[in-house]
Amino acid sequence: MPFENLSGTPDGALLAAGFVQDLITEIARFPSLGVIASQSSFAAASTDLDDTAIGQRLGVSYLLRGSIRRSGEIIRISVLLIDLSSGRHLWAEKFDVPGADLFRLQDEIAAKIANSLAVRIDQSALSASRKVPPSSLAVYECWLRGMEAVQQGTCEGDAEARQFFTKALDLDPGYARAMGGMSLSHFNEWSCQAWNQWEEKEQRAYDCAKQAEALDPNDQLVQVILGRIEQYRRQFDSAATRFERALQLAPNDASTLIQLAACFAYNGNPELGMELSNRAMALNPICPGWYFTFAAIPRFILKHYEEAALMAAKGPGLVDTGAYQAAAYAYLGRKERADFFLREFRQEFTQRITYGREPEVGEALSWLRHVNPFRREEDTQHFLEGVRLAGLDGNLPQAPRSAPLAWPIANIFRKEGELWTASFDHEVVQLAESRGFLDLVQLLACPGSEIHCLTLAGLPQDTHAGRGTEMLDEQAKRAYHARLQEINAELTEAEAAHDSARATQLEEEKDALVEEIKKATGLGGRTRKMGDPAERARSAVTWRIRHAIKKLEPVHPALSRHFSNAVRTGVFCSYTPEKDTKWFV
Repeated sequence: MPFENLSGTPDGALLAAGFVQDLITEIARFPSLGVIASQSSFAAASTDLDDTAIGQRLGVSYLLRGSIRRSGEIIRISVLLIDLSSGRHLWAEKFDVPGADLFRLQDEIAAKIANSLAVRIDQSALSASRKVPPSSLAVYECWLRGMEAVQQGTCEGDAEARQFFTKALDLDPGYARAMGGMSLSHFNEWSCQAWNQWEEKEQRAYDCAKQAEALDPNDQLVQVILGRIEQYRRQFDSAATRFERALQLAPNDASTLIQLAACFAYNGNPELGMELSNRAMALNPICPGWYFTFAAIPRFILKHYEEAALMAAKGPGLVDTGAYQAAAYAYLGRKERADFFLREFRQEFTQRITYGREPEVGEALSWLRHVNPFRREEDTQHFLEGVRLAGLDGNLPQAPRSAPLAWPIANIFRKEGELWTASFDHEVVQLAESRGFLDLVQLLACPGSEIHCLTLAGLPQDTHAGRGTEMLDEQAKRAYHARLQEINAELTEAEAAHDSARATQLEEEKDALVEEIKKATGLGGRTRKMGDPAERARSAVTWRIRHAIKKLEPVHPALSRHFSNAVRTGVFCSYTPEKDTKWFV
């Protein structure tokens, strides 16, 4: 509603009207709130209707009234939230601002009011929804109850939340927030609880968030979830784009800002993370404990160890929270505190990650690297060096490239950022792009199914084009033989320099070229004619897949053997393992 001008001056009237417009803009940024345009609310205010009648005329559940008064050099802004269903005053607040600073602080005050308003309205609606049976809940009430269950931070709470979100989607299949909540329930289990289902929960969270994004690409919560999953996948550039979009969509939503504080910190910008965490807690000063858990991360990266440890102590403990506290106190030289929190971390790790099994030497350090997706290697080493100084056993794990690690535990074969992650039989490696990896992905996605080589090659199944064409023309044959001569010369140099890695790579290329020349030539070196596109595709796809499997052999022998036994090539290709093997691709 229009704010009252208690100063009685024309300037005061303009100030009150302008402030309401700013406040409406801020409230409209919150997806859970619908705010009536000022033209309608101002017109209703000019009538003699009471609050209940105004609410009925505008079709709203709440009225926000306010006033602005100038007293000397101070301007006081007062606000009052009224629940029209009961007539009760739900919330009231006042802000005293020096007159000279009003225009500078006007947006800040509007943002604080909007945040407080969103929280109070949600609390009011949630309280009312608990008084009715679940079968009678409306769509928004289902979402509120689901979010309340998610915030319990337990697998049982997440399961309960999914029941409410499912009901909301039954009532309104296009309700993006419910699908986003469904994603958040899986995301919480994936990132905080169900460690033995890491890949499965991550995939479910990602799939639900993508569906929510299709329904509403402007929901900042969905953008944050997708960005965090991509960050864990080490797809840092695409994650950064989502974080920036979420910040543009909700620059004053405290709950979004505090999550983005950790996101930007992990992504190499802890200064912005610190700024966003401070702003979130200023906008929501009586914030829930989990705000502090997120706020501790940029502070640790910036080496504000005392503050980071205190922030972590105020929040609910995640599995790695104790590790951050131990590292912070180790850097501060406070051994007793570091010992205490390291013991807490070890207990949590043994209970929730290894399920009672005594961890192997270095296992916890490798796990900490995996679940803290720092973009900058120096940030990773700074964190891990801290927990090692606190007394955690094991050498510092380096960035995974070709050395197997003990985490994650699921079977994975997919591109993550610039590298491919291949995990099988509890060992994971990361390696550079290779022809044939995309073919393997298609086969792994459809175990037991035959896929035509033309499909893998991305070609239409035209069985007549290309018949009679030479498999290698004279120019291609000359190029092949010239490259063979170059390889032989380079091999001699590599062997003289004892460069075994280079020699192995050259041998692989030589073998592949010789194989292709054999296929393309007959008796007397005459070039064979190509029967049809399928023959070309069969040859190319077979070579790509065999080359990819051979590239895996020195870095992940178990996976190379598995693919050699389970992958069939030819006109029809397939992945048919001896026993059921689930892959995340």
